[in-house]
Amino acid sequence: MATMATQQTGVEADVLRADDRRFEAMRTADWAALDSALADDLTYVHSTARLESKAEHIANLRAGKPHYRGIAPRERRARVHGNVGVVNGVSDMHVERDGKEQRFTVRYLAVYAKAGDHWRMIAWQSTRQD
Repeated sequence: MATMATQQTGVEADVLRADDRRFEAMRTADWAALDSALADDLTYVHSTARLESKAEHIANLRAGKPHYRGIAPRERRARVHGNVGVVNGVSDMHVERDGKEQRFTVRYLAVYAKAGDHWRMIAWQSTRQD
């Protein structure tokens, strides 16, 4: 079965690749790539409703709060309006926090803005699925 990234072409596929790169940077603790993937004015809302700025988000990830062991996005669709890309999707998450592992699924909305030749995430909102 083809992924949404392979089914969509052009600019929409570029936004999905940016989404993939950001997830991979989070999972592998590639802080330089994550810094590049996130806009300076990022608003990040976790599925727990915790709100973080870019600096808070990166600092918490660096401290392992939480540590993302696995991120598996699926059922994604990207739409582009000018220099803004919107991704709606579902992702299976595997995280470790305070020595405890958790697996859960979220439905998410990620908003990207084009900065030069790169798409940077400006907003994230996720909700846990039962």
